[in-house]
Amino acid sequence: MPEPADIRTAVERYVKLLSAGDVDGIMELYGSDVQVEDPVGNPAIVGVEAVRAFYASASGKLRVELTGPIRVAGSEAAFPMLARLDFGNGVMEMDVIDMMQFDDAGKITAMRAFWSPADMRPAAG
Repeated sequence: MPEPADIRTAVERYVKLLSAGDVDGIMELYGSDVQVEDPVGNPAIVGVEAVRAFYASASGKLRVELTGPIRVAGSEAAFPMLARLDFGNGVMEMDVIDMMQFDDAGKITAMRAFWSPADMRPAAG
């Protein structure tokens, strides 16, 4: 099982890479057996190529920042973020909670994002 500090470092790196639109960097954090549910309730995106396509679709349109502590329990982490999205019709923002599971090598095996379209609002300032 990865150490809590290693999980926190991976989450911090994920947040930076996601904001930078660095799809290759994000995919380096994932293991070969991956699954993303974003938002929770949607069908899971399964497999490296499908997950890569998911992140590529948001590349350059999304900025995120941690808004609270990264909580680690066992091989899982949960963390709050503020997401700002710009798909060309004005910048929107929302509060999100992501949860990740990690394998023994410290690679992400699953990511679940808790948010809904009702959480979106025009970005402040």
